[in-house]
Amino acid sequence: MRKAKIVDTIGPATESLENITKLVEAGMDVARLNRSHGTPEDHLKVYNNLREAGKTVGRNVAALVDLQGPKIRCGWFKKNADGEDKVILKEGQEFVITTDDIEGDEHITSTTFKGLPGDCHPGDPILIDDGKVRLEVTKVEGNNVHTKVVVAGPVSSHKGINLPGVAVSLPALTEKDEADLRWAIRTGADIIAMSFVRFASDIDRAHEIMDEEGRRIPIVAKIEKPQALENLEDIVKAFDGIMAARGDMAVECPLEEVPLATKRIIELARKYAKPVIVATEVLGSMVHSPVPSRAEASDCANAVLDGADATMTSNETAVGEYPTETVATMARISEYATSHGFDRIPDLNNLDMSKSGAVSSAAVDLADKLNAKAIVAFSQTGDTVHRVSRERPAAPIYALTANEHTYHWLALSWGTEAFLLDKDYHDMTRKEVMTLTDATLKAAGKVEDGDRIVVLSCSQGDHKPGSTDSIYVHTVGHKA
Repeated sequence: MRKAKIVDTIGPATESLENITKLVEAGMDVARLNRSHGTPEDHLKVYNNLREAGKTVGRNVAALVDLQGPKIRCGWFKKNADGEDKVILKEGQEFVITTDDIEGDEHITSTTFKGLPGDCHPGDPILIDDGKVRLEVTKVEGNNVHTKVVVAGPVSSHKGINLPGVAVSLPALTEKDEADLRWAIRTGADIIAMSFVRFASDIDRAHEIMDEEGRRIPIVAKIEKPQALENLEDIVKAFDGIMAARGDMAVECPLEEVPLATKRIIELARKYAKPVIVATEVLGSMVHSPVPSRAEASDCANAVLDGADATMTSNETAVGEYPTETVATMARISEYATSHGFDRIPDLNNLDMSKSGAVSSAAVDLADKLNAKAIVAFSQTGDTVHRVSRERPAAPIYALTANEHTYHWLALSWGTEAFLLDKDYHDMTRKEVMTLTDATLKAAGKVEDGDRIVVLSCSQGDHKPGSTDSIYVHTVGHKA
C-alpha cells in the first residue's frame, strides 16, 4: 500500500467524470476544488463527478474546497493593438496603482485592495504575477501608490499583487470566502483549505460560520505569508491540517528560505498530529511533458522522506496535458520512496502528548515489537488515527469509523486506509468490537485468521471525541 497520499487540483483538463475516474484509478486520494476559479455550479458538477468516480473505482476520495482568501489583484487593462488586455512595463518607468475604479494602461492600474495606500510606504517592494514583475514604492498620494519598475515584464488583467514583508490590513475571510465556505458545507465538502493564514485566530470566523451552518469541517491552513511562519506553532495547534503552499511562500519570502521553512512546517505538523501537504510545482514540468524533470522527482520523493502526509498537484492536473500520467508518476515516486527509504523518515522528538496521544504512541511501539499485521483504530473524529499516523509506523493503519466525513477526512492521513461502518460501536462490548474488526478487515482482504493486530478503541459507552484509552492485542479469528 502506498503510504503517502496524493492531492490533485481539478480543472478544465480533468473536470469530466471520465477524467476524474482516471485520476482516482491512478492514485488520487483527495480532489482539490479551487474556488479562485470557476463558479459554484462548475464545482458542484466536479463534486458530483468525484463522488460517482469514487464509488465506481471503489476508493475513498475526499473533496477539499480551497478558499481564495484575501488575494490582492490588479484590475482590468485596456486592450492593446493585438486585442490583449496586457501591457509591457519597462525598467525604470513610473507605474501607479490606484484604488480608483479605472481601466488600466501602461502607466496605471486599479487594484481590488482599497487599503493599499494605507499599508504601503516608500521603499516597499510590490510584486506582480508571482514576482515576475517587481516594483518599488516611491510615494503615496491619496488613493494612488506611485512606484518605479525594478524588474520589467508583461502585466495583464487580474494578475496577483504581493506585498512581501508588509502586514496588510485584510480580513482572514473575504465576503466571497464566506459565501464559498457556506456553499462547501451545504454541498458536503470534507476538507476546507484557508489561504493566506497569518494568525491562529484566523480560524475563528470560519468556525462561527460552520456553527451557523450546523457542521464543522476540518480546516487546513495554507502557510504562505511571513507572518504565518512567525506564528507557525500556534497556527499548527489551532488548525486541523497544514499545507506548505510554496508558490506564494516563495514570493512573500526569500526563495532560499522556502526549503527549510517547508521542513519546519512538516516537523511541527507531525509534532501536533496534523496532516501536512507539500504543494506547488512538485511535478510542474508535467504540465507540458509526459515525464518530470529529475529535480522534480527528487522534490517529490524528498517531501515524502521529510515526513509529509501528502504531495499535491496544481496546474499539472488542472490544466496540464498529462494529468493522469502526472498522478501515476507521483504515486510511483511516493511508493518507492517509502518502500525503499522508510528508515530515512525522521523520528519524532518532543511530541505533544495528551492521554490519547500516549495511548496511540504505545500502540505503535507495541505493534512494532510484536511485528503486528496492522494497527486498527476506531475513531469518531480522526484524531486518534492522526496520532498513530504521525509516528509513521511500519504496519498499515486501518481506521474504522461510523462518520462519513471522518471517513473521507482520513483519506489524507499517511499510511491509513479507512473503512466506513454502518453501525455505531461505542456501546459495544470488547468482544463485539473485535468481532466487528475481524468481519470488516477479513471482508476487505486485509487480514486472515491467525494474524496478530493491535486495536485502539475507547471504553464501552464513551462517546466523547478524544476518549481513546484502550489497546488490545488481538489474534484475528480468536474469541476476545
